[in-house]
Amino acid sequence: MKNPQLSAKEARTLSLRQLGVDSEQDKTVLEVVNRLGLLQVDSVNVFERAHYMPLFSRLGNYQKSELDDLMGGFHPTLIEYWAHEASIIPLENWPLYRWRMDAYRDRYETKWGSKIESKKLIEQIRKQLQDNGPMANNQFETQANKRQGSWWGWSDQKRALEYMFLVGDVVSGGRDAFKRVYALPEQVLPQNVLKHKPDPAEAKEQLMLQAARAYGVATYRDLCDWHRMKPIENKRVLQNLLDKNELTEVEVEGWPETGYVARGVPLDNLGTKGSRTTILSPFDPVCWNRDRIERLFGFQYKIEIYVPEPKRTFGYYSLPILHNRQLVGRIDLKSDRKPGNLLAKASWHETNLKSTEVQQMAKALTKHLETVKTWQGLSDTIIEPKGNLADFLG
Repeated sequence: MKNPQLSAKEARTLSLRQLGVDSEQDKTVLEVVNRLGLLQVDSVNVFERAHYMPLFSRLGNYQKSELDDLMGGFHPTLIEYWAHEASIIPLENWPLYRWRMDAYRDRYETKWGSKIESKKLIEQIRKQLQDNGPMANNQFETQANKRQGSWWGWSDQKRALEYMFLVGDVVSGGRDAFKRVYALPEQVLPQNVLKHKPDPAEAKEQLMLQAARAYGVATYRDLCDWHRMKPIENKRVLQNLLDKNELTEVEVEGWPETGYVARGVPLDNLGTKGSRTTILSPFDPVCWNRDRIERLFGFQYKIEIYVPEPKRTFGYYSLPILHNRQLVGRIDLKSDRKPGNLLAKASWHETNLKSTEVQQMAKALTKHLETVKTWQGLSDTIIEPKGNLADFLG
């Protein structure tokens, strides 16, 4: 039997719909997190921190405190772990990563965790958490809280905390001014989560299936990338899902590899017109996989944070622009909080757009920037003249 076929346009529509960014499907922060399964965390704050932005792209002008209130304390709704990268996940999903915690323990035990000095430091940390409750890194009193090497180098204490976090010996107890608070698992997790130890193969199946539902349509490598599962090690996971009819193979126009769609994901109504214009974070699942967005949208994207300024093309922290189900440009935004300005330091449209398409997109983006400004609590928007889109904005 021939596999179902999707055109490139249908694949884009399906993916954007399932990712929740095509229209206003979700009304709350929790609905978005449950749809995506995770929010990636990143420290860059020139415009807004990464974990808040996918929520804005789907909800519009929401209160960031709605996310903050779901994290931290006893029995939180959301918690952090290393999922895609450092990520915020639903609390009940934390046990699904126990196989990763075990892998990290095997990886680091002999070269770090089993050393006498490391064991002493780990016990010091555990004892202080038992005595004091959840604590941030700077609240511990050890002889190892001194940075090593250059200014960004971690102290031995920070290394110990991150090791314990990776292997599940401590968990996140929320954040305080973006500093992670560490806690013993029993100080945060409910008993049903503490005791849940799923079979690694079954846990991986759940995670891969979650990725498939969120992506709409995806290659095997796409599915593995969502939770950073190595493709070479997880082909059996894919085959099990196919054998159980949880995944279906599809052929996508222009894709050299087979696509997969999760059972229950509707393949109808893919011809309707898209209505959402929004900016996206570099760490939004729509565009965190550079190979995938080039395959889906023909959009080549690179974050230029680490590119010397004279060599940057589009800007320090350019954000992709979604309009009519296409990635049509990028804009380098900065929240200049002290004077209260939203700065568009550079604005670019894709060169294949017609003049009328540029004007239409610019009008929609100008309106959207008003929402961006309000969400950021800023007073004015300043469009700087850099980029081929700048003259059309404002």
